[in-house]
Order: sequence, then C-alpha cells, then structure tokens
Amino acid sequence: MSRQRSSTIGAGARRGMSLIEVMVALFILTGVLLVLGNFSARFAQANGQAHLVITANEIAASRLDEIRTQPTYLALDSLTTAANKPDSIKADNTTFIRMTAVARYGGPLVADSFDYKVMTVTVTHPSLKKPVSKSTAIAAF
Repeated sequence: MSRQRSSTIGAGARRGMSLIEVMVALFILTGVLLVLGNFSARFAQANGQAHLVITANEIAASRLDEIRTQPTYLALDSLTTAANKPDSIKADNTTFIRMTAVARYGGPLVADSFDYKVMTVTVTHPSLKKPVSKSTAIAAF
C-alpha cells in the first residue's frame, strides 16, 4: 500500500511572492532604515556634544589647578579676566572661550571674622548647549 506522489504541482500552489507582499516588505524595510538613520544622527550629535563638554570641563579644571597653585592670596586677583577680554583657548581643533571671575567675601579688616575668595571659571563654545562652570573657594593665607 504505497502511495504515489504526484510529480505535478497542484493548480493552487504558488511559486513566489506577489507584488503586494514585496511592496509591504519594502515599506517595512524603509521604515526600519529611516528609524535607524534618525537614531544614528542623534547619536552622532550627542557624541559630539559630550566631547565638547568633556573638553570644556578639562579646560576649567586646568584653570582651577592654576588658581590653587598661586603663591600668595593677592595673586589670585591677577588671574581674573576682564569681561570684555576673555581668554581664547584652542583645544581639539576648536576654540573655547574661558572667563575667570573672583568674588571676595569678608575682608582684610581685623573685625572681619572671615576672608575668602570664590573663583569661578566659565567655559563656553558656540556649539555647547550651556556653558560649563566650575568654582572653588580659597581662604586667605
């Protein structure tokens, strides 16, 4: 009792994909590629922004290290930048703007119970979304 298979293909059998199926597959593929392209563009933008922020942080930290190594308390004032003449710093083939400001609290009088300066370094760049600022307080010595 063996069954014989017919070597002919039935009339209802299909040999390929219809045009509609191919078009639906292409629309799905196009949608996926557009989403991946948008993700890649946003990732590249975020990566560039992060690189700028890291470089700006390094520039600000370097300036604070300069401030901490000053030999005298009065020398701190010489490191401030005038509002109309900021420092231009070249790093990673781009130019950053660095401002150093000082705010003195208390004073040199004997009646003053405290005397310290807060040094703030602000680094900006045209492509940065917001400036990077770092501060340190230095007591009179």
